[in-house]
Amino acid sequence: MMYPDEVGEAGHSGSSAVAVRPAEFARIDNACAEFLRVIARIRALAVEIGDQEHWGLGERQARLISGGTLVARLRSVAAANENSVTAVLDAHSQIVGDIRQSFRVARELMVLADEEWAGRLRSAENSAGQRISRASA
Repeated sequence: MMYPDEVGEAGHSGSSAVAVRPAEFARIDNACAEFLRVIARIRALAVEIGDQEHWGLGERQARLISGGTLVARLRSVAAANENSVTAVLDAHSQIVGDIRQSFRVARELMVLADEEWAGRLRSAENSAGQRISRASA
């Protein structure tokens, strides 16, 4: 996103340069990391639920055929197959990882090109890290 105070000479001359804020790169990286942690926790819960022995849905009662069928279906949704919670979460994890990597590549190129920008990025990353530490304490 370009802000009015960041337009600079490129904006006045009509060129196609885009100004970016280092703090936004730090926030995107932190948000991706948090999203990946949440996905991992949800995936672990889905596996734990799928591996649960007793569901309490009548699956051990021979005359309640639907109980066993329902538990089998729920287990398959949690299990690692192509149409399961874990498969969907794995795909989300891959997408977030790809987005994070793309922003990291762009960030590294910008750091190489602009030392002042690199300093502002390091400062933003440090302050973002401190906010996360205080929030999790």
